[in-house]
Amino acid sequence: MLESTTPAAVGAGSGNPGDRSGDCRPVAGDQFPERSPEVRHVLFGPEAAVRLTISNLHRRGYAEPNDWCKPQPTGKLGEVMSVLIKRVPLN
Repeated sequence: MLESTTPAAVGAGSGNPGDRSGDCRPVAGDQFPERSPEVRHVLFGPEAAVRLTISNLHRRGYAEPNDWCKPQPTGKLGEVMSVLIKRVPLN
């Protein structure tokens, strides 16, 4: 599960059961067992650049766009952040 230092409350999604936009928790059906460690990726920057990076990583087959939290303002003018939590096999 997420540690309290992870921005788990970032974004709320649409409320639809299949919609993970804004949800920072790993997908229940992840292909790796629970014992696989989690890696947290955090993007900071202008919203257009963050969305472009998410799209680029998707095109490379790394992560689905809906696996990222909805971009949230950081408090810095013109800057947002988005988080991806991914399980990584160690074998």
